[in-house]
Amino acid sequence: MLYLIGQILVIVLVATFAGLGLGWWSRSLMADFRSQATTTNEEEIDPFGARSRLEQCHRDNAALRRDLRETEEQLEQLQKAKELTREGDMVGRLQAAEGRVQALLDDLQVRDDTIAVLEKELDTLRARS
Repeated sequence: MLYLIGQILVIVLVATFAGLGLGWWSRSLMADFRSQATTTNEEEIDPFGARSRLEQCHRDNAALRRDLRETEEQLEQLQKAKELTREGDMVGRLQAAEGRVQALLDDLQVRDDTIAVLEKELDTLRARS
């Protein structure tokens, strides 16, 4: 019987130490969980922190809107410059076309003069024959 009591005592001691170890380990886990929850709750409850984050968001929003306006203005300037470049190209093309037309008109005038001279010579040759 003494042997049975010894076995029971050993099992009770092992269970006690295992229970103490598991209790200590779970307490440290719960303490970590509570500290994380407290930190999260403090951030949510802290009106000054929330207010400062809100103000920072407003400042960031204003800065982004300012950057957007500047970018839009630059885009408009680039589009105007592009249109002017197109107009400049069109003016250049128009001037080149006018130059070609003038050259063709000069060539036409020279041919008309040549035709007139040749007709006079033809009339003269007809009159002689």
